[in-house]
Amino acid sequence: MAANPVPVVETRSAERGTEVPTPPPEVQGAAAPKGISLFTRLFLIILACALPPLVGLGWKMMDTNADALQEVVRHLHRSIVGDVQRSVRGELLRVERELDGIGMILFAPGLGDDATRIGLVGTRLGALSTIDFVTLYAPSGQSVTTLKAHEVVDPDVPARLEPALLQELANGGHLVTRGVRVGAQGGPVLEVFFPITAVDGAVRGILGTQVKLGELCALMGELGEKFLGSREGVFVVDRERRLVLHADPARVAAREDFSKYGLFTALSGDSSFNTDMVATSDFHDGPREMLGSLEALSERGWAVAVQQPQAEAYASLSEMRKSILTALLVAALVALLDGLFLARHLTRPIRSLVAATRALSERTFRGVDARVSRRGDELGTLGRAFDSMAVTLDAKERELVAQTQVRAALSRYLSSDVVDLVVSNPDKLRLGGERREVTLFFADVVGFTRLSESQPPEIIVALLNELFTFATEIIQRRGGIIDKFIGDCIMAVWGSPQSHPDDALRAVQAAEDLRRWLEVGNRRWRERWGIEIQLAIGVHTGPAVAGNVGSEKRMEYTVIGDTVNVAARLESMAQPGQILVSEATRERIGESGLDLVPAGERQLHGRTAATRIYEVPV
Repeated sequence: MAANPVPVVETRSAERGTEVPTPPPEVQGAAAPKGISLFTRLFLIILACALPPLVGLGWKMMDTNADALQEVVRHLHRSIVGDVQRSVRGELLRVERELDGIGMILFAPGLGDDATRIGLVGTRLGALSTIDFVTLYAPSGQSVTTLKAHEVVDPDVPARLEPALLQELANGGHLVTRGVRVGAQGGPVLEVFFPITAVDGAVRGILGTQVKLGELCALMGELGEKFLGSREGVFVVDRERRLVLHADPARVAAREDFSKYGLFTALSGDSSFNTDMVATSDFHDGPREMLGSLEALSERGWAVAVQQPQAEAYASLSEMRKSILTALLVAALVALLDGLFLARHLTRPIRSLVAATRALSERTFRGVDARVSRRGDELGTLGRAFDSMAVTLDAKERELVAQTQVRAALSRYLSSDVVDLVVSNPDKLRLGGERREVTLFFADVVGFTRLSESQPPEIIVALLNELFTFATEIIQRRGGIIDKFIGDCIMAVWGSPQSHPDDALRAVQAAEDLRRWLEVGNRRWRERWGIEIQLAIGVHTGPAVAGNVGSEKRMEYTVIGDTVNVAARLESMAQPGQILVSEATRERIGESGLDLVPAGERQLHGRTAATRIYEVPV
């Protein structure tokens, strides 16, 4: 690459059998032509090789980190929305159960006269924190009486219910929410109504009450302050864009209108919140640039909103860019100094070393010029060392290529742990195994036969491939290996060939992760093909033999034993979306903070003793 190169004549080296550039006789001893010095040439080459990759790498790092930070912020917003949705649904479910219990006290036979029943209802209301009265309505909607805890101000309730509300209660048979209003104590309350039905489904009466929203409003403030640095960042609105929940209860009580707010004006299409929807948008709140996320609580016609100033959400991005630019400048300065130092100390024989180095960068492992390797000074020592390095690298390259090809081929059929075991210990490629304690995981698509009959095979294959891809990622992230895919069933193992003290916990956590991911997968599949699936999962821990099974010509790494059968039986017993765990697995999990719900004892097929099982709650 040097300018004004000296003409050379190709000669054959007897010792190496290679062509070596040699100056022709007519120019030997002649004065060197004027041109750019070798010092300058080498210095420019070093800068040209070092600076562009550094600049490109720094730019790529900034873009990559910016994308990663944006994804982290969006994931944080989605997590906050999920917490709010679970809290709201949980609170309304508790209210519905309490009203159902009060209805049983009022109408169930054998509980005494009316005075006794009213006393029982008052006692129950006194123990509740979010409701302190109920109004009983006749099926016609006419108010009958209001029952309340002691020392409670008389509430303002409608004397007669609207026909539309009566129709909704009769059709749904579940809790119906109306609007937010100011309660008797001045705080925001949510009006709700619940039908009391007979065995034949007829409405026997209607209970109405007002749910205090103070605790949920406080939760909005806690989530915003903890994760977003502002108590104003999390709130809930109804389909009219009026506040339902907010850190400031006074704004909720005032039914503040958010319809002109930037996050909601950016919405398009069906934005009534009656259907599932997720939206993320950049908008302006006065002079501030904001980032907002919105997700519908469709069963109520509400939406959970999370907002944060972009300057706060991406505050670490500017610091990161400054750090990367500083590192680039330091690296460029180091490259400059190194270039000056090397260029000053290199001489003409370095040309051969440069050529050999270029060949090495192209993965052509040939030695240096024979004239350099025959020298008796330091450059000769360097040349001989370079020759030895080229031979070693060539051998290592071939070995690495061979191992890479083997790993690439095996990784399509075996887990990474098994591939490492095979490649690093080829002598273990023999039939047989060892007894180990393992945790088995079976996950099966419920109703797969019926799904296969109703869909083209290309869609079934695409769906299974996507399901298996994400399941494999989840299982391997939790430290397990995929033993095999059996049709629409996934069999995974923890404890072999590598074991961990918490393998049982990892397996159950992987089952929970897969169940949570399936909600996202079903949303994608409904949009693409109009279908969704459910998984039944069983987990069991026990002894098994792990090793190579088959013949000398065809074998596979797997686990065998009664533990496998028990895990498969648990999976076959599980309902759609259910995770069943054996007693043995629960004992291995111990006091890990994972809640398991007892599901009784079951008689598994092929086993004489009953097996105690547990369910992982949703």
